[in-house]
Amino acid sequence: MRRFARVLLLVIGTIVTLVGLAAALLTGPDDTVTTGERELTSETVGFVTSASLLDFMGPSLHVGATAASGREVFVGVGHEVDVAGYLDGVAYDQIVRLRPPTSFDLARVDGTVAGVVPEPESRDWWYVQAAGPERREVVFPLGAEPVNAVVMGADGRPPLNVTLELGLEIDNLFITSLLVLAVGLGLIGVAAFA
Repeated sequence: MRRFARVLLLVIGTIVTLVGLAAALLTGPDDTVTTGERELTSETVGFVTSASLLDFMGPSLHVGATAASGREVFVGVGHEVDVAGYLDGVAYDQIVRLRPPTSFDLARVDGTVAGVVPEPESRDWWYVQAAGPERREVVFPLGAEPVNAVVMGADGRPPLNVTLELGLEIDNLFITSLLVLAVGLGLIGVAAFA
C-alpha cells in the first residue's frame, strides 16, 4: 500500500510539475500568453477578430501589428456593433480561431474590396487605437461587451500584408504557474523521500 501511494504521488507530482512548467514557459514574467508574430496577407481591407474569439472577462487583450514595406498600419478595438457598421458591405478576413502557436483560422467576409471611407483613425468610437508606419500595439481590458480587434492599413485600402500578434494578459498567471510547479516538485519530493 505504501509503495502504491508513493507511485501515485510521483505520477501526480510529475503531471502537476509539467503543467506548471508549460504554463510558466508559455506565459513568461509579463503574464501574457501570445500567438507569436505571424505574417498574414489579405486582398481585403484587413483582419477582424470575431467577437466570440474575445469572449472573456478579466484578461487584457494585446494586439500588435506591423505593415510590410513601411506602410502605415491601424490597430483598434471597438464594440462589435460599431465595427460591423463601419465594415458593412466591405470585404475583410475574419479571425475565427487561434491555433497557437502556429496559425490563425480565417474566414472571408464577402463585400467590396474598394476600401473603407473615412479612414479608421477618424472614427471616435474606438475604445483604443493606434496608427503609424512601425509596429503599433493596443491593450484593452476585456469585459462584458462584445468587441472586435481590427487590423488594417491606416488608409483603409486593400490589400494588406502585416505581421500580427495577439495576446491575453492574465494577472498573476506567471506566479500561479510557478506555484503549481513548486507544488508538483513538492509532491515528487514527498514521493521520493517518504
